[in-house]
Amino acid sequence: MNTLFYLVISVCSITGECFDAPLGLYPSEADCRSAAAEQAVQGECLPYRKMADDQQPAVKM
Repeated sequence: MNTLFYLVISVCSITGECFDAPLGLYPSEADCRSAAAEQAVQGECLPYRKMADDQQPAVKM
């Protein structure tokens, strides 16, 4: 299994506090970018972590 990617957007409140909000976890960077385009968000696709060969992510909710 390769590295998972998660789609993250930055959210800022009116008080000036900003934080990153994850929108989803995807099995590939291409899937993550496709989801960002589909949702019409300008997020980043960041690597999550490496998985062991015998593990699969739960990407469907």
